[in-house]
Amino acid sequence: MTAILIVDDDRAMVGMVAALLGGEGYDLITAYDGEGALRRHADESPDLVILDRRLPRLSGDEVCRRIREASDTPILMLTGERGTDQRAKLLDLGADDYLEKPFGRTELLARVRALLRRAATPRRSAAAGRIGPLEVDVAAHRATVRGTVLALTPIEFSLLAVLAGRPGEVVARRALLRAAWPDEREPDPEWLKAHLARLRTKLEGAGAPLPQNVRGVGYRLG
Repeated sequence: MTAILIVDDDRAMVGMVAALLGGEGYDLITAYDGEGALRRHADESPDLVILDRRLPRLSGDEVCRRIREASDTPILMLTGERGTDQRAKLLDLGADDYLEKPFGRTELLARVRALLRRAATPRRSAAAGRIGPLEVDVAAHRATVRGTVLALTPIEFSLLAVLAGRPGEVVARRALLRAAWPDEREPDPEWLKAHLARLRTKLEGAGAPLPQNVRGVGYRLG
């Protein structure tokens, strides 16, 4: 059964989210502070984390960062703040998506299903591709550099798979947005920038080729 960890210090909000997800067959796990969230994540290994930003003991931002350092569990952040800067910050922390409060059942379910689908399903049926020391195996949903597996989130892997599938070619921003967020009607270009920045950091740390920004067009790998 798919397990979802819901984290918020507001018990009424936790109850509301649980009620909105009710009837979908998910195993719902709850935590009410940052330290509890990390414990439940370590103990339960949920398939998705729904995480509020404002938590006692340890902020939601810090919880997000620590979970992302340890695993590729999809993270859906809840925030009452608005604006492009806030969106970019959330994605830079490692969140896969976010919802601005208040939100309804339809919007919540759409985001939850999209994140779970992206985490469970390889993006393409293509064979493995290699660019220098970097090997991307789409069927296995795995990227390695000199045999060492890269810890990538589902969205980061999706972006890498598209770029590696067209080595040396410029891939348009629109194509990357469609590949990473197929369920979004108008995905925000800021999401792409944030996730590519994280992907670039991981590739650079492993000594792999880096995506290059071709101004006004898109990105190229190799």
